[in-house]
Amino acid sequence: MQLKQEVRNFLKKSGIRPKKRLGQNFLIDEHVLERIITAAEVTNDDLVLEIGAGLGHLTSKLAEVAKRVIAIELDDVLFAELQRSMGQGGKGARGQEGKTEIAPLPSCPFAILPLFFPNVELIKADVLKIALADLLQSDSREHTKIVANLPYYITTPILLKILELRLLIQTCVLMVQEEVAQRIIAPAGNRTYGSLSVVVNYHAEPEIVLKVPATSFYPRPKVDSALLLLRMRETPKCLVKSEDLFFRVVRGAFQHRRKTLRNALIHGGLSIPSETLDAAFRKLQLDSQRRGETLSIAEFADLANCLYELGKVN
Repeated sequence: MQLKQEVRNFLKKSGIRPKKRLGQNFLIDEHVLERIITAAEVTNDDLVLEIGAGLGHLTSKLAEVAKRVIAIELDDVLFAELQRSMGQGGKGARGQEGKTEIAPLPSCPFAILPLFFPNVELIKADVLKIALADLLQSDSREHTKIVANLPYYITTPILLKILELRLLIQTCVLMVQEEVAQRIIAPAGNRTYGSLSVVVNYHAEPEIVLKVPATSFYPRPKVDSALLLLRMRETPKCLVKSEDLFFRVVRGAFQHRRKTLRNALIHGGLSIPSETLDAAFRKLQLDSQRRGETLSIAEFADLANCLYELGKVN
């Protein structure tokens, strides 16, 4: 109840309402905050990139255990509150008090503020528009982690951007809509299994570590959430000859879920001649009448590799 009251007091004081367009639902469950840190296995050797710092409740807890924390927040009002609260030396703060100076980086479209947590950098930016890799290059992969409370409306774009960092990070702990988390961990043949399941599992080992009810947020969202742990793979789950073709085949198979695999790929924008598809199905002894949702990642990889070898895919 303490966190909820803090959020309500801030909203009342600032005279604002949470922005639905930004997916602003503040986590008010202290237990969940602790579980996030536990799931990420944060140590004092780690750099943690936090996406969506909000009011800084998680940021300060991360700062108490991590070597470095880089926290990103887009909203002007929340960013100002983060600067104010940390600058005045809130819970866990260290160092001297004084005025915070904004120091824009040359060639960077965002500003980094030196806070009074000496191990924290606060960045005001749209996470989809900045080069996250530039923030992580100086740290070792085994001690680099991402923690994020993803807005429902842009979960997939942010998730895909995070996966691009797989060679720079070890683990991610993401708060996502429970339905999305279930889709990600779904096995082949499950009704929720889809292209997102394949893409994430190709690059990472996903696990739901905690289901988080809507009551853990303020304002309360209409759906429940889940804490998703991603352990990044050092090498992809399957060997493919062309990742571009592999993902095109996956997207094509799921673009028309009710069609057979053969028809879905013909109509999936791949420009694959039907005779080429049929030759691949024969070579792999793969039933062309199956639905895409029944194929495992390994079967998708075999099909993409076979099509690549036949060399008639545009």
